[in-house]
Amino acid sequence: MTDQGSTLTEKSPVIGWTVFGHPGAKRLLSRSYELNRLSHAYLITGPDKVGKRTLALDIAAMVNGERIPDMFGELPPLDLKSSHQGERIRKGIHSDVRLINPQTEIDGSSSKATLGASNLRGRQTISIDHIRDMIKDSVTMPFEGTKKVFIIDGAHRMVEAASNAMLKILEEPSGEVIIILTAPTLESLPETIVSRCQRIELRSVETTLIEHELIHGYGAEEAEGKLLSRLAQGCPGWAIDALNDPTIVDAHNQAVLRFAELIAGGIEERFRYARQTSQQFWRDRDAVITEINRWIEWWRDVAMIHHKLTNQLINVEWTALLSEIAAQLNGSQISNALTSLQDALSALERNAVPQITLEVLMLDLPSVDPAKVPSTIFEVDP
Repeated sequence: MTDQGSTLTEKSPVIGWTVFGHPGAKRLLSRSYELNRLSHAYLITGPDKVGKRTLALDIAAMVNGERIPDMFGELPPLDLKSSHQGERIRKGIHSDVRLINPQTEIDGSSSKATLGASNLRGRQTISIDHIRDMIKDSVTMPFEGTKKVFIIDGAHRMVEAASNAMLKILEEPSGEVIIILTAPTLESLPETIVSRCQRIELRSVETTLIEHELIHGYGAEEAEGKLLSRLAQGCPGWAIDALNDPTIVDAHNQAVLRFAELIAGGIEERFRYARQTSQQFWRDRDAVITEINRWIEWWRDVAMIHHKLTNQLINVEWTALLSEIAAQLNGSQISNALTSLQDALSALERNAVPQITLEVLMLDLPSVDPAKVPSTIFEVDP
């Protein structure tokens, strides 16, 4: 076994991963593939936009990839980027790979989900019909590939009945089927499901690696690559989205100002914000979770300034504004604000009543003197 492992490391049988970063996860999967010891079910956890779905698609491309022997009968490394099967999978047109999320349409024997479905509005949960449809499809043989792969993207959104139905296929796996679930944390899913999957935890990707990929892989300018990699906070998917859509950075900057105005505002403004945000929660849960995470990032910067760690700031462009706010608060107020935000985030992820949760949060956050909070205009240095 040791010799096999050494040979595997030297041969690098799987190359061309489209997910970047996460070397440990890629080594594990590559080794499992080489030794024919892939699990029938994987649970990939990590922050939003960290690469969970991209890795799931890479796994699907890996198990369905084709390797043609050379003139000497040797098999070359499997290149996921150049693989024809991988290309079809990433385009969402492979008949044996299905991506299932709350927006997936159920159409008898098949489901359709776009790779950008996390940005869509509408249904917020994965229903039992989604899972029943998947189970029905799983009993047929692969058509154009080697394995049928079902990716449950956002498995923590499964309703209880869907989770119970999922257990059946996890307990009685077919040799021709691989199931991949993605979720933010292990705790966001029932233990009965977690225990039946091989777990892969993805952590934040290094800022320098994101910057390098943006510049050399996606053609970003150096200044843009530095800015986006810093704001991405270890989540390359966010940086890539922002590179392709400048309104994402605009929305981020608007949030920085919005939070400052609320901290300097009165109770009526805070409650109006809580009401509007809670209404949005029912239409687009992900957007509200992102909003709370932006709040946490904002207060983290305030804490860094309070402790004179300005070299650790995320929102460097807003140092003057955040410094004015930090100067009016003490360490306990800042710490308590971060705790309140974490509590609110946990409550929303557990499906607490959003308006009450957000109103309590608005009451918990400290206030500053509006006269001492300048209204600034965001400018990017040339």
